[in-house]
Amino acid sequence: MNVELFFNLLSKVESSTPTVVPTFDSSKEKLSKLFTENEFIKSLYPNIDSNTLKTLDEISDAFNTQDKKKEILLHKLNKDLLSKTFILNEKLSALDLVYYVILYSWMNELNDKQRFTFCNITRWFNLVQNQKSILNIQPLITISVVPPPVEKKEEKKPAAGKTEGGDKKQPTTTTEQTTEAAPKKEKRVAPVVAEPPMDISRFEIRVGKIVECEKHPNADSLYVEKIDLGEKEGPRTIVSGLVKFIPLDQMLNRKVLVLCNLKPANLKSIKSFGMVLCASNSDHTHVEFVEPPADATIGERVVFDKFPGDFDKVLKPTTFDAVSADFKTDENKIASYKGDLSKTSAGPCVAKTLPNTLVK
Repeated sequence: MNVELFFNLLSKVESSTPTVVPTFDSSKEKLSKLFTENEFIKSLYPNIDSNTLKTLDEISDAFNTQDKKKEILLHKLNKDLLSKTFILNEKLSALDLVYYVILYSWMNELNDKQRFTFCNITRWFNLVQNQKSILNIQPLITISVVPPPVEKKEEKKPAAGKTEGGDKKQPTTTTEQTTEAAPKKEKRVAPVVAEPPMDISRFEIRVGKIVECEKHPNADSLYVEKIDLGEKEGPRTIVSGLVKFIPLDQMLNRKVLVLCNLKPANLKSIKSFGMVLCASNSDHTHVEFVEPPADATIGERVVFDKFPGDFDKVLKPTTFDAVSADFKTDENKIASYKGDLSKTSAGPCVAKTLPNTLVK
């Protein structure tokens, strides 16, 4: 790994990064030592999980030695990123930058089909490389957000003069051929199903109310909420990384917006069935709910007049990333998509203090 590049990237994210790059030979030393022995990085992440560092070392070693285990480890990382925005927390960290440096050349060499195989790593990588703080340090890799077309397999036809079993076909007389020849069946052409537009209509956003909330037993930064969405099954369990931003006593009985059609994800052994939508400033130091009006009906869908349509049954990560880039609060702090305001039966949805910020 290019340690100098890593510290250059880190200096753009953490302004207090020392200007002198420490001597470190990543071909001989474990990368985990950067997090356990470098005093500056250690001060940033004093409680980093040992399993997280073990995975980092395994992937780094596999890339250094071209170990055959590399692909297995990458599939494991891809699965782990299914339920995470970034590798360590909900904020860009030095660990993301280390992986970004390690995986840059590999990602650059993949074609669209291969990137789609590792869709969660691709989504994460594209998010990291587009961070404003590091945008001009490395050339951007052009990554398509559209899944590659499915390849159709051609059926093999039996060789002339042979049956399917491989035996030679017995010749028939002209009369037999005439009487036995069946009329050719016309091939039915399957109708072309148009791909739905890549816009906010793909999101199933509903009004919910937090009826229970407690800190996650296995993660200090997470809440476990029960949110009433008017569903007959009862309140949904949703895990949110909001402990640092919203006190526990301000969580209960709040009306919130919930993205309901995400694939359920295990977050520290508790399954989460959706995501509470919040506005966040660029460096993720200020996060707050995007709230529906007090009179909005629990369970109603939040809509956007210019983008009608049915939501996806299950939202793919690539769709989520592509649409989220244009889902923001406007200058009046109203959640909007490409200038079209969010709408409920009681009015628009608003972040109290954050104009012109992303909603996720």
